[in-house]
Amino acid sequence: MTAASAAQKGAIHSISKSLGLDEESRRDVIASVAGGKRSSSELSTGEAILVIDRLKALQGSQAGGAKGARVMDGAYAPKLLALWISGWHLGVVRDRSDSSLLAFLERQTGLSHVRFLRDSAQARGVIEALKAWLSREAGVDWPPRGEKEDVRANKLAVLFAQRRLLDQAGADVSAMPSGAGLAERAIDAEIRSGGALLRRLLKEARRAG
Repeated sequence: MTAASAAQKGAIHSISKSLGLDEESRRDVIASVAGGKRSSSELSTGEAILVIDRLKALQGSQAGGAKGARVMDGAYAPKLLALWISGWHLGVVRDRSDSSLLAFLERQTGLSHVRFLRDSAQARGVIEALKAWLSREAGVDWPPRGEKEDVRANKLAVLFAQRRLLDQAGADVSAMPSGAGLAERAIDAEIRSGGALLRRLLKEARRAG
């Protein structure tokens, strides 16, 4: 696997800056398309290309999409995408695409995606609505929100909910790491692998039913 070049990493930072993304939002974008990796220094050449394409899509400059297709853009898109991908790993989201997320949020809020992706007050409301939906549908027990969001604690909340769902689906979770002592990158890896297992088990259950 060839590591991302200096030029690619520079492009990721440059485009992120032009979008007004802070460090955490930039890392959320990277994680959304690179299997949970959150740093450009961790990326392969191919993963860097995917991240750059995503960032260009956020700029509204991605070419080659279907005519009239909508893409996630705006400063709040990375957070919404990260939550949507969490739903994918929890087995409650069937389609992880941008268009599916936009359609879901517009149905839930009655708001145009242009508003909730660009207006800070609307965006916060939609983010909280999405978190509440994940709590209802997947049992995620989000930590209390402080002045600064605890990203690691949010990931652990997703991991713990996923473990409960895996147990309910018949998986043996006894040998899986508890998560308490894991670094963020390891938590991401556990969520990815657990998500793949959970989706397979749920698919098998639907076929059997």
